[in-house]
Parts: sequence; structure tokens; C-alpha cells
Amino acid sequence: MKKTIYFIAKALLCNFFKPKISIETNFSENALNKFSKHVLDFTESEKLIKSVAALSFNEIKLERLKRKKNLVLLFLLINSISIQAQEKSQNYSIGIDKKIPNVFLSKVINYSATGIRLSDLKGKAVILDFWATFCSACLIEFPKMDSFQKQYNKNLQVILINTYSKDTEKVLGDFLVHQKSKLSGFSLPIAQSDSTLREIFPIKSMPHYIWVGSDGRIKAITRAEQVTAPNIERLIAGLSLNLKIKTD
Repeated sequence: MKKTIYFIAKALLCNFFKPKISIETNFSENALNKFSKHVLDFTESEKLIKSVAALSFNEIKLERLKRKKNLVLLFLLINSISIQAQEKSQNYSIGIDKKIPNVFLSKVINYSATGIRLSDLKGKAVILDFWATFCSACLIEFPKMDSFQKQYNKNLQVILINTYSKDTEKVLGDFLVHQKSKLSGFSLPIAQSDSTLREIFPIKSMPHYIWVGSDGRIKAITRAEQVTAPNIERLIAGLSLNLKIKTD
């Protein structure tokens, strides 16, 4: 590219000076002086051409570098999006023997902290109880679930995960006050619904229970009738459950 620019410019310059030099054919002193002047001009012009060619080459090189840089950045961006999509897909995969997504329950009441990260419960068996304030079948099970929590407190954590977007912080706060008035010492933590939870756990019907072993893997997905003391004891002991999977 540099040579091409240089030779084109040089050829144009030669054509420019050629008519002026060929006019003087008698090689008089005046002609020689003019010729010398033209040669000097040509030499200076050649230096200028080289400088212009060098600058042009550098500009082309810089432009190529910019394009390469942009391509690299585009590749990295696409790759990053692809990795994130794969991670998201893997994390949101719910099924028996799969790792429970390490979500952070950011709005929790009736617990020692205002938030719960599921990975922090590793070493304990966990039952995620999905519910809503309008679900009477869910509410009926709360005394039983609270009883299990008290009975197996050292090795079990039951978490009530709300799934209804209209169950706001105030609604849940009022519900908790009412629940404690009915059930003394009600100890189950309540996690407020949010869009991330609803995306990760697309629950279609309630009550809905996800059983997680102390290793952080899902052991069962069931209805309420399978939540019994013998099954919970097997979960805590790390034994297989073989319970019918709730699919709706």
C-alpha cells in the first residue's frame, strides 16, 4: 500500500515537470539553471511525497488496528452474552438431582436476617414452600410446616416463598401479624415474590414443595400430602426419597 501511494505520487510529479523541462532544447545556461531548479524542486517534492506516503501508510495501519480492535471487542461481547445465557439456562434448570439455583431471597420477614442466600444453607436440608395469600390450601399446611421446623430445627430449614406479585411487603407484614395471632411462636421465614423468583421457579399450581438435600441438590418436587415426618427424616439423612414428582 505504501509503495503504491509513493509511485503514483511520483509519476504524477514527473508528468507535471516533464513539459517544463522539454521546452528548453538548446541547453543554454538559462535552461540549465531552470533544469537544476526543477531537479531541486523535484527532490524536495520527492521528500514531501515520501512523507505523505508514510503518513498515509500510518493512517491505513491505524485504521486497520481500529477495525481489528472493534472486531475483538465485538467478539468478546458476543462471547460474554453467550456465556451469560448458558449460565442463566443452567442456573434456572429445575429437576431432580440438579443443583438448586443459588438465588438470593432479598426481602425476607420473620427471620434473623432480611435476606437469605440458598448456598448459605448448605449442610441443612431445605424445603421451599411456594404459596400465596389467596391460596387457602397453602395456608392450611402452615401449622404442619411450622411444627416440622421446630421439630427438626437443627437440620432443616423451611422457607415460605410467596409467588403472587400483588402480595406486597405490607400485605405480607399484615399476614404475618395475623398468622402469629393464630399460631403462637410461628417461626417460618417468608420471602416476598419478585420477577427473578417467578422466572426461576415458574410455579403453575400451589401448594408446591421443592425438597433440597444438604448437598444443595433437589431431591423431590411434591404436593402437600408427601410432606411427612418419615420423608423429612429421610431427606435429612441423605437417603433417597422416590416420591411422585409434581409436574403442574
